[in-house]
Amino acid sequence: MARPPRGPFGSTPPRPPHTRRPGDAPGRYLPARSPARPVLAGLLLAALMLLAGCAGLLGREEARPKPGTGPRDGGRDPVVYGFYTEPEPEAGLPGSLETMRRHARDLDVIVPFWFRLTESGDGTIEPYGAPEAARRREVIAEAHRRGIRVELILHNLLYGSGQRSAETARRFLRDEAAQERAARGILDLIRQEGYDGVHIDLESVPPEERPRLTGFVRRVRQALPRGKLLSIAVFPRDREDRDDRNTGAYDYAALGRLVDAFILMTYSEHTAETGPGPLASRDYADRMLRYAVQHVPREKILLGLGGFGFDWGGSGLPRYLSHAQAVDLARQRSVPVRWDNAAQVPFFTYSENGEDHAVYFEDARSWAAKLELARRYGVGGVAIWRLGMEDEGGWREISRLLR
Repeated sequence: MARPPRGPFGSTPPRPPHTRRPGDAPGRYLPARSPARPVLAGLLLAALMLLAGCAGLLGREEARPKPGTGPRDGGRDPVVYGFYTEPEPEAGLPGSLETMRRHARDLDVIVPFWFRLTESGDGTIEPYGAPEAARRREVIAEAHRRGIRVELILHNLLYGSGQRSAETARRFLRDEAAQERAARGILDLIRQEGYDGVHIDLESVPPEERPRLTGFVRRVRQALPRGKLLSIAVFPRDREDRDDRNTGAYDYAALGRLVDAFILMTYSEHTAETGPGPLASRDYADRMLRYAVQHVPREKILLGLGGFGFDWGGSGLPRYLSHAQAVDLARQRSVPVRWDNAAQVPFFTYSENGEDHAVYFEDARSWAAKLELARRYGVGGVAIWRLGMEDEGGWREISRLLR
């Protein structure tokens, strides 16, 4: 049975129609670069890209104001987004379906990692890491029965290197016909499969494409039928740097006016391209939120919560781990999981074949520290990367501190 509406999005999701990795840039999807991750992997960080727009479809410049303004305003409960993936057996990672079912009461929106732009950048949308269309419709219908909305994702990740993602984004954003094609493809998928909106996750966008990226998001806003949601994922920052290869393309203020949810991928402090360290220390999340609320309506901001970890050490990229895998690894190596009191995250170290390893990950306690920040800043909620990898105890903290 669908639960009563909550969160700044208002009404209960509509029923479906009757027929109805390492990532390319440091961030959410970097882990997918791990050799152990399957095709879908790489969608880690972590995160969320881009949708397509069509200049002349339905008219609406900015997102409509929402009734709730965050956890401390006395209005509706904050929003919880969950990124959804299929199982990745080669990496020993479960899919997201069981978590969605088990925690439906604390989920408002899921974003299945199912679609991306083709590398040509011509605006064609291709399934990636996705089940067949019939199975996709079944998942969407089940989410709707449980009162959860579903957003279609469009990203530009996992072609290989980050440079390839950057070039795909550049070609796409500089081609009006490509954007038109993508917008129509998005609308077709919404009609055919019953999505409640679109999630834009364009990463590695060259900084000089900043105006075009904003223009594209505006096109998507105008293209979407009334009542459909629009969200975007961005790399967080604590200062303006228009030349930064990860954050320079995001015009926070302009994008914040256009979208319904502005998701900070705040699990990118240390990544597969850096040395060992917290994925999101408390101070890091604090600085990113402090900057964001100065430029984006705080009721639209969602703080990213990572459910994963990294094992740095040895040769090559760090291993991408779920919470359960991290805890099991510490047990196998007979080492204690320690607590970094400054960063407010768990970690442990061990040695293997003469090489030192450091493992940082997230758990219920580290989530609680960041949920307290979300409450303090009065932002609109949180977004979890990704469902099925997190510490089960983290859901108790969401219920205790956010709901």
